[in-house]
Amino acid sequence: MIFRFRTIKMERLRQQIDTIARFLEPNAAFINCHMVDYLTEQHWDRYVPKPIQRELLSVEDYLRAKHVFWGQFDQPSDSVSDELPAVKAFIEETRKYRLEGSEVQGTALTLAEFQNALEKCRKETRLKMTELMNVKKCHEVEIAAAVVASLCTAVASGLPDGTQDDILVIDAGDGKGYLSSRIAVEHGIKVLGVDCNEDNTSNAEKRRDRLKTKIPKAVKKANLEEDEHFTNLLQGDTLKSLYRTTTQLIDFETDLIALAKHHFPADNHRTFCLCGLHTCGNLGPNCLRLFHQNRTIAGIMNVGCCYHLMREEFVMDDFYNPAKISDNPGYGFPMSSYLRNRQFAIGRNARNLASESIERACINRENPSDKLGYRALLQIVLLQYGQKKSLQVGRLKSGDFIDYVRKSVRRLGLEDRVTISDDSLLELETRFSTELEQLKVFYLIRQQFAPVVETLILLDRLLFLRECGYERSFLVKLFEPVVSPRCYALIAMK
Repeated sequence: MIFRFRTIKMERLRQQIDTIARFLEPNAAFINCHMVDYLTEQHWDRYVPKPIQRELLSVEDYLRAKHVFWGQFDQPSDSVSDELPAVKAFIEETRKYRLEGSEVQGTALTLAEFQNALEKCRKETRLKMTELMNVKKCHEVEIAAAVVASLCTAVASGLPDGTQDDILVIDAGDGKGYLSSRIAVEHGIKVLGVDCNEDNTSNAEKRRDRLKTKIPKAVKKANLEEDEHFTNLLQGDTLKSLYRTTTQLIDFETDLIALAKHHFPADNHRTFCLCGLHTCGNLGPNCLRLFHQNRTIAGIMNVGCCYHLMREEFVMDDFYNPAKISDNPGYGFPMSSYLRNRQFAIGRNARNLASESIERACINRENPSDKLGYRALLQIVLLQYGQKKSLQVGRLKSGDFIDYVRKSVRRLGLEDRVTISDDSLLELETRFSTELEQLKVFYLIRQQFAPVVETLILLDRLLFLRECGYERSFLVKLFEPVVSPRCYALIAMK
């Protein structure tokens, strides 16, 4: 089978990585700054480009700037506005270094391009099954299931007399089984859902049993009663024979053939496709390594997430928690030898920034949370009372600023030391009212780097696959970013 994929040369990938790295390196302190230090360390004066500082001088300017940031994804209008040119120039400059930007053009395939390149191996979504899923998950699962099924068909086409029955899908980080069950129901491909959390496995099995009652209605609605696969699916306990679960950790020593034989004893699977939808932290990079190191895995589709939970090789993380990555050890960045040889580092706060959704924030006109300002004000209070700068409050449900301070102080165990009055807190909030509005604009300025950092992470993963010799490795935009912010998949075939 000949596929019509458009591939990007490895040297071009390195050039794009170099371009993004050159753009990020002078801004490393900016994208890694702590918002809690915004007021105490004068972040606006230190990090905001001088042309923007000169342009935004009042609360009214800050309010206008927010609307400019929010409108960057709007359809262009016929009217030409010269409002806040420095802000607009900054937005346009950062856009160059995102996937689909002018400096990274031609790297990521669209979903349509990937599907068209698969030719006869392409699988479509025919069932509409919105039950037991929210809108976001439904959008992701419909698309990802068809892509995985297409990948399986393409892999099978390279086997002697191969069919999709020869392929077993292994879903790493199966969770509640959203993707696994859809692959089995829609496409009749056998799937083993693997998760290291026993509660997730139990919930996936319960959801599978509930899903069986929804299938007949979906098949009838799609007029697929005469389809052989769906006819068989409606008889007996076919779904359970197609989709099974296990609670365990797959590592580089796991014998996948033995694992498959244990859960599907009637079959003789020796070729696997590995998939993962929003594999958290180090799990995404480790799936790519597993694809490379395990000769029985012939294809992979992986969508990563939670970049802040990755461990970086060349960064000392003050808040590193070994327990959080005990199931996925090693380093998540950098993966490519190219960046590892340079000992390139991003930084924890920059990785946290990369997990944000600039498209969703802009389309929904999301105002940065007041709690960002509350935490920055609390830092002033803590320093006044001689406390360490590194104290972590974490997420906190609270009302106004006074309520936030009281709950934070209680969480930190500082009730006897931080004895500031309510009146003093109100005076502090009033005194910094302008800076609090300014802080929200600072947040939006800094957020412009989010997709740039994510682009670097994704290009590093793609370059790793290319360095390993996989010419058929691709970065594909699967989802609508407003619906599903982590919308890019790494897809590869051996």
